[in-house]
Amino acid sequence: MLTIPDLTLLFMVVVSSLGVALVYMLHELEPKLARLRGDRVSRDRTR
Repeated sequence: MLTIPDLTLLFMVVVSSLGVALVYMLHELEPKLARLRGDRVSRDRTR
C-alpha cells in the first residue's frame, strides 16, 4: 500500500512529466505553426 508521501511524490512526478511533455510538444510545433502563419501572410499579400 502506498503511503501519503509516496502518493504525493507519484503525483508530482506525473504532473511534472505532463508539463515537460507539453513544453516539448509546443517547442516542436512552433516552427511548423510559424511557417504556416508566414505562408498565409505571404499568400494574402500577393492577392
